[in-house]
Amino acid sequence: MPTVVLTEPFIHHYAGSVFQLGDAIGDSSWDDDDRIRDRQPCHDKRVYHLPDNGKGIATELPLDYTFLCPEKILENVDLKSGPCRITSISQSLEKQIDDPYFNNPLPLGKGKILYQDSERYSKNKLFFYIQNEHPLDTVIIKNRVNNDTISFTISSGDSVILTFDDFGPGFYDINFLQSTNIIHSLTMIKCYPLVVKTTKVRSQYQISKTIW
Repeated sequence: MPTVVLTEPFIHHYAGSVFQLGDAIGDSSWDDDDRIRDRQPCHDKRVYHLPDNGKGIATELPLDYTFLCPEKILENVDLKSGPCRITSISQSLEKQIDDPYFNNPLPLGKGKILYQDSERYSKNKLFFYIQNEHPLDTVIIKNRVNNDTISFTISSGDSVILTFDDFGPGFYDINFLQSTNIIHSLTMIKCYPLVVKTTKVRSQYQISKTIW
C-alpha cells in the first residue's frame, strides 16, 4: 500500500498530511466496459480511496493532490507516536446541553470524549464518559483501509478508557456494543507523527510535527 502526502489542502485535511492508502484506481466516472475505457483519457483521473475526509465520510482523493512519501523520511521515526484525531461521533456521544466540562470542537475532543495524554505519547488515550442504561460489554475497532478488526470485552460502568499507543497510523471505526447491538460509535484517524512539505530544492523536504 502506498504512503502518500497531500500537496495541498483537501476537504478537512491540511497540506503535508501523510496517509497510507490502497493502490490508486480509476475514478467513479470510468466506464465498466473495457473497450470504452481504453478510449477515455483516464490516466490523470486516477484516485485513491480515502476512508475519511476529516468528518468520518469516505471519499475519492485525486492522484494529482498527492505525491509518494520518500521512504527515507520515515526511517527511524516512531510511526505509532502520532496523535489520534476524532472525526465523527454517534448522537449518543454528543455533548449534553449546557455541560461545559467536555470539549466540543473536533478534532480536539467532542461530547462525552476527552483526550488524556499518556506517558508515552500525546492524544493517544481517550476517555469516554458513557453513563447510560445500556450495559456495554464489547469494543470493536476496525481498520478502514485493510479491514483488520480487533475486539475485546469491557466492564460496564460510567467510563471507558481506550489507549492507542500501540496502533499504527490509519483510519478506524470504533463501536461499543451491548451483546450484538451497537450503542456508541465514532470514527478516528491515528495520524502520522509528521507533516511533509516540498521545498524549492528537489528531493529536499520540510518536516514538522503533526498539529492535531
